Amino acid sequence: MILGAAVGLAAPAGGLVHGLATLTAGIAPLVLIVFSVGIAAANAMNLYCGALSTLTFGQTLFPSWSPGPKARTAVALVLCGFALAAAFLSKDSFLANYEEFILLLLYVLVPWTAINLVDYYLVRHGQYDVESFFRQDGGVYGRVNTAAVACYVLGILVQLPFVASALYTGPIARALGGIDLSWIVGLAVTSPAYYWWAMRAQSRRDASASLVLPVSQ
Repeated sequence: MILGAAVGLAAPAGGLVHGLATLTAGIAPLVLIVFSVGIAAANAMNLYCGALSTLTFGQTLFPSWSPGPKARTAVALVLCGFALAAAFLSKDSFLANYEEFILLLLYVLVPWTAINLVDYYLVRHGQYDVESFFRQDGGVYGRVNTAAVACYVLGILVQLPFVASALYTGPIARALGGIDLSWIVGLAVTSPAYYWWAMRAQSRRDASASLVLPVSQ
């Protein structure tokens, strides 16, 4: 990263690769080969993780499906095709497109992270029934965590007025001169909302479990 920042500052307007070759002088071919191998390894790992996540998602929807080598290869090739298409289409304005993509991830990951942290540290204190995670009916947690899903949607919606991006700028962000405060709002709203809803649901479950029905004689 330090090398990349230095090259970006020192490279001429022609391009980063030309700037790197100029800065490294006699060893430029070796440097480019090392970088190419490193990038290839990182991309292979990214493709592997993407394919694995896609297959896992598919098995969640269709538990009886067991993807074999052909299915795994097909998923990897499709994802690779999407990645190549995105790379070619965004090559002329890569940094701008990448920034928009990172912001999009921020909008959807902030409420997700808030819910997970609150649930782990404040609601369940790290105590989970792991076996229930692998049951089709959700085990003791059920198929859908209504509080988590509702608060996640709420966390995304409350961010919209504060979003400042090329695709969309909310009214509050526009009034602030393009300052994006969406992630702060999403975190501040989602965390207490989920804590209140989850604790309320847990109190109801505990109350129901403590009821003792009289035994008829």
